[in-house]
Amino acid sequence: MKRATGNRKGFVLACSLIIVALVVLSVAGYFIFVSNDLTMADRIANSIRAYYIADAGLADAYMRLRSYPGTPSSFTVGDGSFAVGPGSCTGSYQVQVASNGSPWPTYTMTSQGTYRGSTKTLVLSVTLASCSKWAYLSQTEIDPFWGDLWWVTGMTTTGPCHTNGRFNMWGDPVFDGPVSQVASSINYWNGGPPADDPDFQHGLTLNAPALAMPSSGDLIQSIKTAAFETWGVGLTGNTTIVLLSDGTMNVTNAQKGWTNSNQPLPTNFALFVTGGVVHVSGVLKGALTIGCDSDIVIDDSIVYNTDPREDPSSTDMLGLVALRDIIVSDDASHDMEIDAYLTALTGSFEVENFWASLKGDMVQFGGLTNYVCGPTGMFNPWTGQMVAGYMQLQFYDERFEETVPAWFLPVRDADNRLTYRRISFAEM
Repeated sequence: MKRATGNRKGFVLACSLIIVALVVLSVAGYFIFVSNDLTMADRIANSIRAYYIADAGLADAYMRLRSYPGTPSSFTVGDGSFAVGPGSCTGSYQVQVASNGSPWPTYTMTSQGTYRGSTKTLVLSVTLASCSKWAYLSQTEIDPFWGDLWWVTGMTTTGPCHTNGRFNMWGDPVFDGPVSQVASSINYWNGGPPADDPDFQHGLTLNAPALAMPSSGDLIQSIKTAAFETWGVGLTGNTTIVLLSDGTMNVTNAQKGWTNSNQPLPTNFALFVTGGVVHVSGVLKGALTIGCDSDIVIDDSIVYNTDPREDPSSTDMLGLVALRDIIVSDDASHDMEIDAYLTALTGSFEVENFWASLKGDMVQFGGLTNYVCGPTGMFNPWTGQMVAGYMQLQFYDERFEETVPAWFLPVRDADNRLTYRRISFAEM
């Protein structure tokens, strides 16, 4: 019998055509797939560029905000041809800067960046920064008379701490908050770990930029002006104030003829003593800032009527601002507490006759800014044991992350520009 060769050739041809068609379809599908990937990659790249253009817009708006001598109202900035990378590629950004209009304003910056059809929106919120954003702030840790002041085993500090000088450490003090200093190294009594091993629970930054200390003249004048106005309390000469838990105070002042005279707290929260020393103690119910162009002496414990550590709704808040020193009297109690933000503008926070007797623990709830670190106790450098004065325990009042004591001013930098701190950042 003969084979049907013609039919076989037709079958082979058909199969070949089908295979070729499948190969063509596969190649076409591959190129479509690659093309889609390239398109997606291009869109992602454009989106990333739009993000960074929006970020550049925020930087532009922030620097313009800082260029104002005061606190401006809302404004807009933009760049319609923002250069992107090498070549002639450009994008654009538009930033709306809105103030909440308060005397201590918060600014919300909404920046929209665009690049080749891709758009990103970033939102940054900032507010004025006061020295009260620091749990501890100093210009130097070296007392002119006593020399280096030491942080020692047993001392606890919460919240952010900074010095424009160099910290001195003995043993294992605990820092529950970020710590920074301008100097490039810590000064250790025993040469460093393991003998000296402070617990920096949120890190230590060396070679940090110096921070501007609050302007003594501006802050003193702010409180003084408010106090001598109608709704404040302005006093002249040595003054003693005992704060009372009913929201009043007993005031002794010879110039006024007051001896334990019961007075309401000032309506605008400002009390200032000029030409004399002010002594303070007691229980504060309400808000108050006490300023003095000399020294403030803390005669005994000062505590809030409603403790914000137990009741976050507490509005009790005290600021103590001395042009010179804030001094804890040697007549103060053992194991005392001070609830306040303390500011010694040109001097230090210190304990009177700290070397005379062992006083126990001193809890300081609030925060402390002093130009010079001052002595509060003495320790045995061979054992680390406290032998006189107080063991200092500093706990940051976290309300100062969002607010400030009455009449405190924002800190300006070395170029006299207002400083701000970030509240939030988000991508919309």
